[in-house]
Amino acid sequence: MPGLYGPRQPLPLRVQPLPGESTGSFVNRLAHANGLGLADFLQRVGQGTGSSSDDAARVAKYPQCTEMYVNGPGLEYLAMLAGEPAAVLQRALPGLAPRHLLPGDADAVWKWPWQPSEGHLVRCCTRCAETRGVREPAWWLMPDSWRVCARHRRWCDDSRTQPQDGLPLKELPEVVTAHLERARLHKQFGRSGEELFADAFQVAADWWRSMPMVLRWVHRAWTCGLEDRSSRVMPLVIYPEAARLAQLMVEFEQSDVRDTDAGARWLGEAEALMEVWELDVQPGRGPLLDWLHRHRVPADPETQPAVGRWGRLPLAPGHRRLASPTGTLEARSCLS
Repeated sequence: MPGLYGPRQPLPLRVQPLPGESTGSFVNRLAHANGLGLADFLQRVGQGTGSSSDDAARVAKYPQCTEMYVNGPGLEYLAMLAGEPAAVLQRALPGLAPRHLLPGDADAVWKWPWQPSEGHLVRCCTRCAETRGVREPAWWLMPDSWRVCARHRRWCDDSRTQPQDGLPLKELPEVVTAHLERARLHKQFGRSGEELFADAFQVAADWWRSMPMVLRWVHRAWTCGLEDRSSRVMPLVIYPEAARLAQLMVEFEQSDVRDTDAGARWLGEAEALMEVWELDVQPGRGPLLDWLHRHRVPADPETQPAVGRWGRLPLAPGHRRLASPTGTLEARSCLS
């Protein structure tokens, strides 16, 4: 419970946290709903860095760039003000996860650094927010700098330029379909499905870096109004190819046969897809060979059961040694 000098009751008006919302975004909305300036609100949460009027004004002006962190007592203060159990806030707001809590348990402390210590602030899909009664800008704290809203066919990212409410995908249905396929892999194979998608995404990203002017990728960039060589456009334009390649990787990982002939057949299938996509096979073969090398030995079912820590699809030991179970797609891949 809050200490002797902490808040004793919730603020009059409550707001519901959005799943995956940044703590800073939620706090801004809670303060605004109750007619409080950010500096006045923060005085109720404890002491911290950013408590000067200049810093509070900066945070209020640039919520898309900053994230708030608290220690244990600060979390209790915030939960009291929000009228929600601390555990509920921690489930909804990733910035309040135990690993992000600041040290110290004597006094309530908060910090508001200019950049999140981990992840990216991605603008929430405005239509998703509106269905939950949120009418002001809100921000997700995401491992990657982008997210697809399949329900409203929007591409949301951490761009600070217009349009900040996301890019419409109405004319790029293949991107939405790819996202649904990625979700299916995750549902079917758990963490393993997500990590194989991460592998496929890294291969496709390598292709884009070496040949960004592939017609289908240029067309997708232009369709959503972006420059074809901007770093912002890369994850969007390669999404469909990454999703299809991930399916091919799943098929290989499901097989216990990993001899030279099996590897050659898989490589031939992948290169056939590249030709369909009008990609140059010769420079694009390298990351495929790298992936095959790391997955050349099947998982040992005795040490890695089909249902368990690595999901319902055991992954090759060469993958498990390098891929992280959490973080960005780059970190979750066995490829550099």
